[in-house]
Amino acid sequence: MTIYTFDTTNYLLYPIMKSYFKLNDKEVYKTVQSGFEILQKQLMLKKVSYTDLKGALIPSQDKDRYEICFVVDTSQIDFANCGYYIFEKLIPLLEKDSTYSILSGDYIDIIYRYNTESQQVLYMAMNEVLIKCNESRYRHSSQYYLIYINRLSENQRLKIVEGLQTFPWFVGYADLTHSSKFKTYISYLLKSVCIKNRKRIIMSHPSDYLDNENVNINGLPFEDNGFSILSINDDSYQTFLSYKIESEPPDKDDVSFSLNALFPKFDSLEKIKLHVSEDKWNKYLVDKSKKGRIIEALGYTGKDKERFIREVYKRICANYIYNLRENEFGDLMFNICVDLPTINNHLRKTAIALKYYPEKGEMEIVTIT
Repeated sequence: MTIYTFDTTNYLLYPIMKSYFKLNDKEVYKTVQSGFEILQKQLMLKKVSYTDLKGALIPSQDKDRYEICFVVDTSQIDFANCGYYIFEKLIPLLEKDSTYSILSGDYIDIIYRYNTESQQVLYMAMNEVLIKCNESRYRHSSQYYLIYINRLSENQRLKIVEGLQTFPWFVGYADLTHSSKFKTYISYLLKSVCIKNRKRIIMSHPSDYLDNENVNINGLPFEDNGFSILSINDDSYQTFLSYKIESEPPDKDDVSFSLNALFPKFDSLEKIKLHVSEDKWNKYLVDKSKKGRIIEALGYTGKDKERFIREVYKRICANYIYNLRENEFGDLMFNICVDLPTINNHLRKTAIALKYYPEKGEMEIVTIT
């Protein structure tokens, strides 16, 4: 069983259940596993393969795939339902061969109570990464509507930008493939609209609808543009099919619940020791016929094992975990995707596969890519 992502940051079903029913770790584990089995049955009913959705649910390492946030100035739109109007222009620009998640939301101010300069902070965070296509006078962050797509090719991005830039309300876009203040902030704001799985749009519907129903609950014009609608119960969709934008630092409770989804005993990552054996280091990680070229590009030599462990451990503790699974040998595994600086002053999106030993309180690097 592999769970690509598990979200308790944006959807609080499992934290509420744990608190209200006073569930212990083992009971939470069983509840999560039961919930995931329900999701699989719901997907089978809709003839959707969970594995086909992997690219939409985990961070991409592909060099030709990007996480893009499109920025709209709603103060320049004279329609009551801005969201519908924006998607009406966007949907025809979505090609029908790829799979990715679409999220959206307003750039609201949730830090004003703690920072009197919050609007200046939000303006600078967006402006640092924004590639402008049209002019926009910044008055307040809430005038901006954001649409986030997590796995676009360069050509797909170009098609969307060229299609939208004729509208004065389209401010521009930000490449958020790598970490930034803006990316971290909006990770707490944006909610899943749907998964686009080729010509199929998979979205959530309220739990009072039947599993065999397909409801375009937001009424967005996907069908008018050649897409078919499939919908999944909110409790399943929001927990297991909602893409999590990476943030620094992550929600620690969410990470703990993700570990608990993997095994009926969990703790914070900060309490789990990272272990790299001498054989793993010398015969695999620094061996240039295996992973040595990656290690070298990141600025480490064969003598830097302890520094590598120390610095990578910090990165691991500052990220969400994905791809939770138990392999055919009974090993408990999960992945972390981290931005690591290279010797050329670039950031390298690096996936680290880890084996989890809950009884020893350890995790071990299996591979890096």
